[in-house]
Amino acid sequence: MKNFVKPLLITALLIISPLSQAATDQHAGLREVLSQVFPGLEIPAFKATGIDGVLEFNMGAKVFYVSKDGRYLFQGSLFDLVTQENLTDKAEQTNRVATLEAFGEKNLLTYKAKDEKHSITVFTDVDCPYCRKLHEEVEQYTNNGVSVHYAFLPFKGQKSFDKSVSIWCAKDSLKAMDDAKKGLSIQSATCDNPVKEQMALGQEFGIRGTPAIVLDNGEMVPGYRPAADVLQMFKAKK
Repeated sequence: MKNFVKPLLITALLIISPLSQAATDQHAGLREVLSQVFPGLEIPAFKATGIDGVLEFNMGAKVFYVSKDGRYLFQGSLFDLVTQENLTDKAEQTNRVATLEAFGEKNLLTYKAKDEKHSITVFTDVDCPYCRKLHEEVEQYTNNGVSVHYAFLPFKGQKSFDKSVSIWCAKDSLKAMDDAKKGLSIQSATCDNPVKEQMALGQEFGIRGTPAIVLDNGEMVPGYRPAADVLQMFKAKK
């Protein structure tokens, strides 16, 4: 995040009057502060945090906090020491679920479980060794009622990006994915594809490495975890 302290203070001084005069939207002035610092940012709603003078808002799936007077903006984990909850994690889980629903299953490469009870979304790089290890366990997921949705996150450069596009554009994308994960060559192909949008989604979720697993409740599981462990997470949440 760029240095925003100076412009934030300047714009806060400029809009003290709108903050006090907003009638139809009690946070209109605060929106104006943030729009000056983050051009184009649209905030559908501010939420109370339980802390006097501090509100919560989202930028994509990420949660931020801002003082009502528009002076302070911060990001980090907010804990409720009474309930022992990480309130930020809880909010970001909800945001991930909504973001993935809006993104749509049609924009993901899916291994569908016959008797679907749950699903996971896996951000993957085709050539990542631990991503390949996870892919070897896809049938463990689908045989246990968990569909696997793939989003490409090609960290390994243009070659990995091109391979991701070729998989998506193949006549049989699932077979192409299986072959690529085995290290086999696949036919080069191009078409309209959502790979760049999938990459942007991974960035929005703050993913810095692959594989990364998002459970259907929005919980993030970074790195490779054996399928048995992930399946147990679902059982534990019943």
